[in-house]
Amino acid sequence: MASITEPTRAQAPPPSAPTPNRVLAAIHNLPRRMRSGTLRNTTNPAMPTAAPPPVPQRPQSTRARTQGKENAPPVASSEAPPRRRRPAPLLPKEKWAPRDGHIVIKVWVPTTDDIWKVRVPVGEGLAPFRARVAAKVGFDVAFAAVVDGHLRAVADEDAFRRWAAGRVRGGRNTLLTAHRLELL
Repeated sequence: MASITEPTRAQAPPPSAPTPNRVLAAIHNLPRRMRSGTLRNTTNPAMPTAAPPPVPQRPQSTRARTQGKENAPPVASSEAPPRRRRPAPLLPKEKWAPRDGHIVIKVWVPTTDDIWKVRVPVGEGLAPFRARVAAKVGFDVAFAAVVDGHLRAVADEDAFRRWAAGRVRGGRNTLLTAHRLELL
């Protein structure tokens, strides 16, 4: 038998001692838990209630509101599927034709993720073009191009001239990729 002076294990805290819930409510100004029945609008046969006041109707707008895609009801199968967009019309080859003895070569530099338009004389070779691009981007580069779906090196004069002659495909000026030779 336990004595009166020894505390028992299942002794409840005194009623004036704060519980953790009371402390949180006092510090953070949190509302105490309420019974959810008091928040619901339920009918209690013991307490007669008046009918709720009518909800005022908003005036109808003269302009129909477009529905967002998250609010749109499921599409019925009777509607036609959406039409596919046509690609932008291709530019005529004349846009990339030589002007005043110069052509425009677009150079993509993946290191800096930039695309440069370089105007060069029609007959310029690989070495002066490489020097011009290196001066523009700030480092030495080696060129490559996509030919027939494969990335090919444009390392010699003959390959550069062939690429420059066929750089306009389908009305678009294709890119020449400039890879950095020295990594930091």
